[in-house]
Amino acid sequence: GSASPRHSSADMRVLIVADRFPWPITGGGFMRLARTIEALSELGDVELFHLAEQGRRDHVVPPDVPISRVGSTPYPQASSPWRWRPSWMAHGGMPLEIASRCADTTPRRAFTSWAKDSYDLVWFLPLAPFVWLGRPSLGPTVIDLDNLESEKERQRARLMGAVHPGSGRLDRLRRSVATAQARLNARDWDALQRSAAGQVDAVVLCSAVDVRRSGLTDVSVIPNAYERPARHLGRAEVAVPPVVLFQGSLEYGPNADAATWLAKEIAARIISRVPGAVIRLVGTCPPALAEQLHSPPSVTVVGRVPDMDPELAKADLAVVPLRSGSGTRLKILESFAHRIPVVSTALGAEGLDIEAGTHYLRADDPDSFADACQQLLTDTDLRRRLVDAAEQRYLQRYEWELVKEKIKDIARAVATPDSSA
Repeated sequence: GSASPRHSSADMRVLIVADRFPWPITGGGFMRLARTIEALSELGDVELFHLAEQGRRDHVVPPDVPISRVGSTPYPQASSPWRWRPSWMAHGGMPLEIASRCADTTPRRAFTSWAKDSYDLVWFLPLAPFVWLGRPSLGPTVIDLDNLESEKERQRARLMGAVHPGSGRLDRLRRSVATAQARLNARDWDALQRSAAGQVDAVVLCSAVDVRRSGLTDVSVIPNAYERPARHLGRAEVAVPPVVLFQGSLEYGPNADAATWLAKEIAARIISRVPGAVIRLVGTCPPALAEQLHSPPSVTVVGRVPDMDPELAKADLAVVPLRSGSGTRLKILESFAHRIPVVSTALGAEGLDIEAGTHYLRADDPDSFADACQQLLTDTDLRRRLVDAAEQRYLQRYEWELVKEKIKDIARAVATPDSSA
């Protein structure tokens, strides 16, 4: 698709290259990309090139977004595992998610023919398109890693390596092989992150925690941010029945694990403590997983919704039972902005400058998670104290207008000095 030309008074020519089309905004990654486009468009003329699902042609740029040109190409096709997996297992090198698609050079050729010869700033989000499109050198370049894939793989290895009661020999063998593969993949993501960082002018991550873990130098932090709502959707009094919300795409592994843990291990404990409570899982969900988790009225798999506001307005409590992942959770910032109290694991809240007991309640096992949910569904004073503090922390650190200026500052610093606005 393409956008009609719009003009800016600034002089900077910016190319944004992404692994998705951001609209409609249906998750944290989509929001981060859309907000980055918005910030950079204030510095000059922006072009967007993105990877797309095969056959999808319904990409529409919102009329208020000043993009002068949009190009797209389908994701590189994955090769047969028999072609690349033996070499990957033996020698490593590229992460398997990257290696499996490197043989398809069609996207690289499409991008090369579409892009202009040079730009004042090229901004990749995240790392994968930088590799698949041939590590382009079209001008001063930033890679927004968003989060650390290497850390997600290490956490996945820890989860899979945990001993499960009643596991048979074959199951233990499968888990052992999968754990070893995740550890190898973490190593390869580390190597790729270092290699790419050495070829560009700046690297961005979304938290200081991930910067420390990355081992990379000269990395900037652009926190995830949420636009201040015109009105908050939370409420002081708990509804009957109380509604517990978990949101996020269940096509994403860490979210799928969190939703499964919530539905299978935590939900019954919440309902035993707060009879009648209902849990709503909101976000794209593969049919097979939906069949496993959907158990109304206690657990409802809502699926993808066109607008989160009605779900937020129903929610008495937002939960983030994540046990793996990297980056920071926009779903927490959204709840803070709307004055909806939050229960999260330590990992779910990781990377955000927030304190357990002050801004949210922390719980890392099923019983303590259910206890925390009970507290926030029955103690009005505690609810008020947490949402007051959480809203203030959001406004001080994570409100979009503050973060937008950080993106623009990095862009100006990286772009050629005589072209920056």
